[in-house]
Amino acid sequence: MSVKNMLRSAAGLALAAAAAAHVSMSSPCVRYTPFCSSCPALPAGAALDHDINAPIGTHETVKQPMCKYATPYATPAVEWMAGTTVTVKFREHAAVHGGGHCQFALSYDGGATFVVVHDELRYCFVGGPSASNAASQLSYSFMLPTGLPAGDKVVFAWAWNNAIGNREFYMNCADVAIRGTGTSFSGPELLVANYGPKTPFIPEFNGNYETGIDLYHARKIVTVTGAGLANGTAAPYNAAYAPAPVVLPEPVVPAPMPLPVDVPAVPVYGGAPVLPPVDIIPTSSALALPMVPPTPVAYALSYMGNRAPAPVVLPKCI
Repeated sequence: MSVKNMLRSAAGLALAAAAAAHVSMSSPCVRYTPFCSSCPALPAGAALDHDINAPIGTHETVKQPMCKYATPYATPAVEWMAGTTVTVKFREHAAVHGGGHCQFALSYDGGATFVVVHDELRYCFVGGPSASNAASQLSYSFMLPTGLPAGDKVVFAWAWNNAIGNREFYMNCADVAIRGTGTSFSGPELLVANYGPKTPFIPEFNGNYETGIDLYHARKIVTVTGAGLANGTAAPYNAAYAPAPVVLPEPVVPAPMPLPVDVPAVPVYGGAPVLPPVDIIPTSSALALPMVPPTPVAYALSYMGNRAPAPVVLPKCI
């Protein structure tokens, strides 16, 4: 082999190695990855993808379908609870091309519609402006929205548009189960750029990390529901994640207000006791209430009280 051909061969091997050393998720376990020991069983006829780090397309060409593989695992790789913090990890053998824009999204209809639940724009993997291929961060933790619907066949996606190098689009998907009580969730639709000539084009950043940001700000809002669940019914709710029951306090019944004064009953001669009228003393002229005089009979009885005269005893007739 000539020196020229040897150089060409070495260059080809270097390019092949670079192509195989981009980025992929390691947790949750993505479809068909050979780099995770806890993945569900492969679908019948499927094979492990040892080039799982490679992009699924460029601005010129679509190389693989969305998610890289359309056929899901038969069982979820992980179970998540809405409203809790989850952690997504990436392989250490990564070439991060100066960072770029990452999105994390969920689909409830098999991958047709993705709603974004977290963004890492501009400096994904690098944490700041960088011309390096070496990552400074390969793990991201974020909280899932509390209003997510439940689902046992939800697709979780990571998508990336790199800052430096060829205009590429990266995407991995993991099959997950979501436990929640929401009926629908609305959020930004996943931006798919540099994935064939029919998608938006994000040029190389050349140090400007605002490149393409306008496209992310312009994402339309989509709504997902739990309609994509297995058998068309809600996924069983995991009791281990059930929130504690809300115990309402016992209602407080106020004690009856006591009378303003202790008014003794006044015996009335020849009848049942009658309470004397209680004068209302206003606190101000503005609050003064009109006095209602007692009836003449009640007034007389009240006035007589214990001072009623003794009965007159007439002498017997002889």
